[in-house]
Amino acid sequence: MKKIILLLITLLTVGSAFSQTAKKEIQKLEDHYTNYFSLNREALFLHLNKTIFLPKEDLWLSAYVYNPITNLPNPETLNLNLDILNVEGVLIETKTIMIGNGKGSGFIDLSNNKYAPGKYFVKASTKYMDNFEENLEYIQSFVILSKDTNPLEEQKKFDLQILPEGGHLLSEVRNNVGVKLIDNNGQGVVFKKGRLINSAGEELITFKSNQFGLSKFSFIPKVNTAYTIEVTNLSDDVVSLNIPPAELIGFNIEGNSVGDQILLSIKTNDRSKDLIHQKIFYAAIHQNGRIKDFSFQFPHDKNEVNLKLSKDSLYSGINTITIFDEKLNPLLERLFFNEQHLKRIRIKSGVVRKLGDSIQINLQSLKKVKSNSLSLSVLPGKTKAYQPNHNILSAFHLKPHLKGNIENPQYYFSNKNSRKIAYDLDILLLTQGWSSYNWNSILSNSTKEIVDHEKGFTIKGTVQGRNNKKENTIYVKSDETGLFEIINIKDDNTFVLKNVYVLDSSTISFGLLNDRNSKISKPSVIAKISPFKISKNIKVDELPKVNFNRDEVSNLDIPLNFIGDAINLDTVNLIQENREKDKYINDMQVIKQEITITEELENRYHFITDYIAANGFKVLQGGYGSLVIENRTPSSLSEEDPPIPQIYFNGMRLGMDTSPLLYLETSQVESIIISPSGIGYGMSGNNGVIEITTRKGRLGGSSRRETIKEIITNNGFSLNKKFYAPKYTSYTSAIFEEYGVIDWTPNLSLDKTGNATFNILNTLQPEVVLFIEGITSDGFLISEQLNIAN
Repeated sequence: MKKIILLLITLLTVGSAFSQTAKKEIQKLEDHYTNYFSLNREALFLHLNKTIFLPKEDLWLSAYVYNPITNLPNPETLNLNLDILNVEGVLIETKTIMIGNGKGSGFIDLSNNKYAPGKYFVKASTKYMDNFEENLEYIQSFVILSKDTNPLEEQKKFDLQILPEGGHLLSEVRNNVGVKLIDNNGQGVVFKKGRLINSAGEELITFKSNQFGLSKFSFIPKVNTAYTIEVTNLSDDVVSLNIPPAELIGFNIEGNSVGDQILLSIKTNDRSKDLIHQKIFYAAIHQNGRIKDFSFQFPHDKNEVNLKLSKDSLYSGINTITIFDEKLNPLLERLFFNEQHLKRIRIKSGVVRKLGDSIQINLQSLKKVKSNSLSLSVLPGKTKAYQPNHNILSAFHLKPHLKGNIENPQYYFSNKNSRKIAYDLDILLLTQGWSSYNWNSILSNSTKEIVDHEKGFTIKGTVQGRNNKKENTIYVKSDETGLFEIINIKDDNTFVLKNVYVLDSSTISFGLLNDRNSKISKPSVIAKISPFKISKNIKVDELPKVNFNRDEVSNLDIPLNFIGDAINLDTVNLIQENREKDKYINDMQVIKQEITITEELENRYHFITDYIAANGFKVLQGGYGSLVIENRTPSSLSEEDPPIPQIYFNGMRLGMDTSPLLYLETSQVESIIISPSGIGYGMSGNNGVIEITTRKGRLGGSSRRETIKEIITNNGFSLNKKFYAPKYTSYTSAIFEEYGVIDWTPNLSLDKTGNATFNILNTLQPEVVLFIEGITSDGFLISEQLNIAN
């Protein structure tokens, strides 16, 4: 049985019968809880390059998938579905991006007619999430501005809420009560004064809110006495609420975080003595399938149990403390945040030097870091265009446990006054009441895996009119991805190819093979690619509130051609800069040599793997379907860290599956980048990086068309697009300073020494701001907002 360290607990000594009963019930509780979390609930986070866009700008993003049980990047997730919806919740389009080792990147074209100025949402989810009762999807709002953006004249509405600590307000004992004031957009409203007033009109207590409209106070509710809360906001609007009558019998809980300890008091009143006399109670401290628990009784002639818990014995991050009666009915719940041992790595930055039209910036971690992958948005220092719902820390450590909207959750992980942040976070958790996990479901059900992880796509087809005596195999090929598979045709004329990498709107070719003479003929094929795209709208009330202040852009005058074809730096003109030298147009921001495949190279190296083998890598082929590429100069001598390089094929990372390179002829390759050092890339970059781009045109003429059946896919992974900075007509205007973008890097890594260097375009800003999110292979999270002065 799991134990928890108790520094001080006021309890009675209990006998053997009590101990045996408690042990049995605690084991029952643990079994229910661990079974409920036996499957991995994926935690998601989307890092957008910004959230407010000008006309003609596009959206880039990086997606992170985390396993909250192991606290590591989730290796099981491969298909991540993105739904883009308008403000009414109507689906605009669906994309699937490929995730490798918990990270993937994507692009949304906002320049087409689908996206008029207005509010939108991008929702990330996986099919595997259908296994769970909780809503695990991640939704981020974004806004497209227009010249005519004006604030909406809406009547001010306020919602005043009272939220007793632990979920219950109990009469005749002291209660902590949380107070929350929000507007009709769900945003907190600051109030400068709050009052607790009794039925006689007497002012009992005064208080005020923090910057999120949250506060708390303590009082002892008297029976047959009515109470009212009245708050006054900064605009002198007065909002009042009658407090519901306190419960006559029951329990409440009062908790405080003091230094390295959690102080808990579980209380009842004189009316409830029969509920505690010689009764067993249970306390469970739990998080994501991990649980520590103990049993207790109220001391004789006492209505209160006091506990003092060491934070060293708690879990890092959110801890939920639940109190149960002897029948395991949940009575009370309180959430606490334990900042100790949080898996976070801090980084700092500085300008290394200016290089004419670009600026070189260095990042450095403050502690040793394992292989990692960062995404980084670079915006002007005065930007108003980046207002995300979460950063990676709040998305993984707060969002899965809390219900409802969390205003500015990234604030709770900032570098500001740590004591005030801890106080504000505790008020947020107090006002949450119960966590997002339902104990009725936990105690009555164990989660079952009904839906498996989607891993790539499945091609199912039927061949018609074949000669089943000699035409029993068919090949499936895609020039865009390097897919090439030979499949047996079943007796019912069907074939299946599972877990393949298919690009959306790409061409797939089919050829029927003759077993006797190896000739290829054009088959009559009906093929479908699954999983299919599903159009699904969302109810408006299920969408999060858009974090967007329309008043800020009410007088925004966007010139019609503010984003054009020429770059004008006011004093420095850069028109149609050479793309080979234009390194601030993001190409992972590293200096690398891209080799264009020539006829000479085609004649010298028949397969592209021959060329790779001649340039710093070992190519080990163990028969069809087995291809291993390793760095000849490994970054580590550990057998647990094989020198496997990162391989990008047409912009997509292959992971461990290198089959697209098997028998890939050099003549089919447009260009290749080989970097044995891998400096500047994502996870495992220390073992080198290989980027391969195949030719867009397919080989062969009319004879090919006569023997090959081709289809255009209507499903598959969305092709990512490299970032390019829009060409603004002015880089000194207020519009660019507040809503423009300088750079976006979806895959950047710190090297072994914890350093990374990259270049950005010098837009003559006195200050730029970096919004950095990232993760390491051992589960440490990186989230920084770094301001850099030029």
